[in-house]
Amino acid sequence: MGTFVLVHGAWHGAWCWERVRKHLTARGHQVVTPELPSDVAGSGRAEYLAAVNDALESRSEVVLVAHSMSGLVAPLATGNPAVKSLILLAALVPRPEVAWQANGLEPFPEQMRGRLARMNYDELGRSTLDAAVATEIFYHDCAPADSADAVARLRPDASVIYQQTCPALPERRVPTTYVSCRQDRAVDGEWNAAVAQDVLGADVQELDAGHSPFWSMPERLGNLLVDLATR
Repeated sequence: MGTFVLVHGAWHGAWCWERVRKHLTARGHQVVTPELPSDVAGSGRAEYLAAVNDALESRSEVVLVAHSMSGLVAPLATGNPAVKSLILLAALVPRPEVAWQANGLEPFPEQMRGRLARMNYDELGRSTLDAAVATEIFYHDCAPADSADAVARLRPDASVIYQQTCPALPERRVPTTYVSCRQDRAVDGEWNAAVAQDVLGADVQELDAGHSPFWSMPERLGNLLVDLATR
C-alpha cells in the first residue's frame, strides 16, 4: 500500500482532505495531510516548504499531491528522496526565476479574474473571501449543505508567496501528473497544465469537476490518485 501526502491550497486547511482520506485509508493506504501556515501573516514559500518536508520526514515512496496554491511549493519538495511522484491537482504551477504575480491574470478563468481584481484584505494583509464568492468559485458543483460546511471552515490567506520569485527547481525529478478540472472556476487548467508540461515534463489528465473535487467527488478523486500512483 502507498503513502499519500495531500497538501491543501489557499484559504483552506488540512481538513479539506478528510473525505479523500476516508477512501484512501479504507483501501489500506497511509495518508498525511500537513497544515500549511497559510493563515499566518508574513508566511511564504519557505514556511510552506518546511511544513511539507516535515510531513515527508521518515517516509519513503510518497505520492505528493498538491492542490491549487500548494502547486507553487510542491515541485520544490521533489528534491526530497522521500517523494516518489507528484500529482498537481487544479494547481498553480511555478516557473523558475519568476514571481507568480508576474503572470498577471492569465493563469485564471474569467470568474476568478474578476474576484482577484476586487480581493478583500484584512488588517494583517491577508486576503479573505465572503461566503457567496467562495461558494461560486470553489464549491459550485457541491450540494448546498456540503458547500456551506466547507465555506464555513475557510480562513484568511497570506499573500507573500505570490510575490516571491520561484527559485531553481531541484535537479532530482519525479514522474509528474497535472490533473485539470474541466469545470474549474478558480484556476485555468489548460494554462497551468501547459506550464507543468514545459517545466516539469508532466503528463496531463482531466477530471470533470469544479475546483474542489476532494469535496464534490472524493471517492472518484481517491480512485484517480491511486490509479496515477500505480502507473
